Amino acid sequence: MQSKKWSIAATYGLVLALITISYQLIQTVFTPGTAIALILWAVKFGGTLYLLYYFIKEFAKQSDLFTYSDGFKFGVLVSFMSSIICAVYIYLHFAVIFPDSIAAQMEQAMNMMQSNPDAIDQIAKIEDKLPQIMFVVIIFYNTVFGVIASSIIANYTKKGDIFDNKESF
Repeated sequence: MQSKKWSIAATYGLVLALITISYQLIQTVFTPGTAIALILWAVKFGGTLYLLYYFIKEFAKQSDLFTYSDGFKFGVLVSFMSSIICAVYIYLHFAVIFPDSIAAQMEQAMNMMQSNPDAIDQIAKIEDKLPQIMFVVIIFYNTVFGVIASSIIANYTKKGDIFDNKESF
């Protein structure tokens, strides 16, 4: 059952990550205006939360008793799998697929910091390592977000009564 749990979580994590990857691709390829970008972010945010709820609820159907702890653990596992997939994509996005986007963003940051030459030097130093930095940041950020979301969502996915188990007496 444990390996099945991990494979289900990995599959659900992939689907969850596809929302974030699609959002990132749309942002990079089409460069939407502020209003559309805000709407896209809201759709991504709501869609991610709804899918996480749906996935935990689907996993809960396998058992008669599904506690808050079970829902929380599975939600965190799905979120962690999703964050790994998102982080790998973000690394590939900035290092391989769209490497020019980092250079454009760094140039824009340097133009804003023209009055501070030390800041420009610091920005130039991290430019080569930005994909690796983003990889770590995305894993951390998405996992923390997943923990918070799972702690809220797990309360709505529990089922059964822990006191109904008459076999333990």
